[in-house]
Amino acid sequence: MKNLYLEPFSGLSGDMLNGLLIDLGGDVAALEQELAKLSVGNYHLHVQRIAKNSIYGTDFDVHLAHGIKDNGVPHDFDAHASHVHPAHEQAHEHSHAHTHSHSEARNLRDILALIDQSALSQQVKQHSRQVFNDIAKAEAAVHNKPIEEIHFHEVGAIDSIVDVVSFFILWEQLQIAHVYSSPITEGSGTIAVAHGVMPVPVPAVMQLRKGTNLIIHQDTDVRTELVTPTGIAIFKEIHPSFVLNGVQQIEKVGYGFGKRETGKFNALRGSLMAVEPSKRENHQTQDQILKIEANIDDQTPEQLGFVMALLLDQGVLDVFYTPIQMKKNRCGILLTVLCTPEQKEFFTKLLFKQTATIGVRYTQMARTVMARQFVTKQTPYGEIQVKQNRYEDIEKNTLEFQDCQRIAKENNLSIYEVYKKLEKYS
Repeated sequence: MKNLYLEPFSGLSGDMLNGLLIDLGGDVAALEQELAKLSVGNYHLHVQRIAKNSIYGTDFDVHLAHGIKDNGVPHDFDAHASHVHPAHEQAHEHSHAHTHSHSEARNLRDILALIDQSALSQQVKQHSRQVFNDIAKAEAAVHNKPIEEIHFHEVGAIDSIVDVVSFFILWEQLQIAHVYSSPITEGSGTIAVAHGVMPVPVPAVMQLRKGTNLIIHQDTDVRTELVTPTGIAIFKEIHPSFVLNGVQQIEKVGYGFGKRETGKFNALRGSLMAVEPSKRENHQTQDQILKIEANIDDQTPEQLGFVMALLLDQGVLDVFYTPIQMKKNRCGILLTVLCTPEQKEFFTKLLFKQTATIGVRYTQMARTVMARQFVTKQTPYGEIQVKQNRYEDIEKNTLEFQDCQRIAKENNLSIYEVYKKLEKYS
């Protein structure tokens, strides 16, 4: 699992988010295979690695068979209607005039049925459904209409359905556990829409912000929209934290490009970060850690197993359970989490959210550890990582278990045989 750190210094859009995940290692061929499970045709993905401002990143777009962006029915219930005039195209879309009939529009029920009837994974379906539900509610609130009467435009046509579903396919590919983000930058001024000239942020974006803790700053030098409803709805669904969880090791940096010329570098930057403490290099032998404890007597083993996996995914140094006897002779569990002092607030909130506890205890502790680094060794079974641990004149080297596990599976060997065959490399 990985964590993702986003830097939306030039706004958010579906194209930018998809381009970023591809730039971070998303597999386009596998993405197209998954998208084929949707009953949607007459389009193709246009994915290209290009340079902007001498920085390389990925440009993502959905090209339709008729060669234009399908933004739905003109002058219906859309907050953007970027087809009104090419001069007001969205940050991630090309604008064209359309002459569609109402019969070609899609309402929320149509889109949800399209997703539900596909063979996509349940995770992709669930997240995609929630994004469209969220945008439908926002549009209904803006136009004071029942949600059933909303006919989608920017998010209802083929290209935007693909935008949303593609993102969650790539999300699943990259196995992202949690998202952190710097504040979102929005443009300023006004933008022309079907219902007249509107202030930036546009009404649908403002509705999507309601009830959230999203931090959005406006750049008064950019006199147009930078945040689209699709972009912010996807962003909301991945539940980002605006406080970075302690020190994390960056493994890869990528860029997803926007289409508009803003006068500035129009891109979304993101970094993939390791979340497994056992795979982080450590060059210090003395440090301070925090022990967080909670007594729990009213959760099932299945739920507590989920909590342990989640804590490990989020980067705790260690987590373990101890059976205890509580008041009134009740059997309970002592949950112990070891983390860095900087992670105190993050894991406190996580424990209150994910467990039944109503209080936690803290103990600051000094720790001595062996310095740790990783080296790559070539073996008859391919590359393997070796963990080198050192304290003064004491050295301990160990094979990386996950590499040994992979070799055992690929070569039909027992894990014991793999360790015996590779012990000379440690």
